[in-house]
Amino acid sequence: MKSKPLKAMSAAELMARLRTNDEFVQQDDGREASRQLVEAQFRREEIPLLVALANVGYEVDSVWDLVNRKSSYPEAVPVLVQHLKQPYDSRIREGIIRALTVPEARGTGGRALLDELKSNETSDEQLRFALANALTVAADRTMAQEIGALAKDPRYVDVHAELRKALARLRSGTNADQ
Repeated sequence: MKSKPLKAMSAAELMARLRTNDEFVQQDDGREASRQLVEAQFRREEIPLLVALANVGYEVDSVWDLVNRKSSYPEAVPVLVQHLKQPYDSRIREGIIRALTVPEARGTGGRALLDELKSNETSDEQLRFALANALTVAADRTMAQEIGALAKDPRYVDVHAELRKALARLRSGTNADQ
């Protein structure tokens, strides 16, 4: 017995159909309520960082507002470095790391990123990648030997490619000391 081919349905049609199912609606409402609770917790946790950024002239709704910002924010770098050491949720920590992936973070910011990568506390793969990637921009020549050692260390195999990129930039002299 052949089955009838299913009629193609748009996403909007599928959602309309699902919204008529009471069990789906109840589960979806529960997921949304959970998401809102998590989001509220995330926002509360980020408040000390946002206050510190505002105190140096950067009023943002989230640290992520600094990421991909067109203008530089050198006064925010020390604040970001200080808060990198705090036990924030991984999403906030990733935002701090990515906000430090700027040339004005070279030196102190780069050192903090390298130290964080080297710490045993950073086991989250996404954060490890973000840290190594940040070094491709924020590391300076004083870190070349340490980055080179990490790029050969099997404990850092997950980020070897990014570490090699950082090392290549430092060795080429491309804005390495700025």
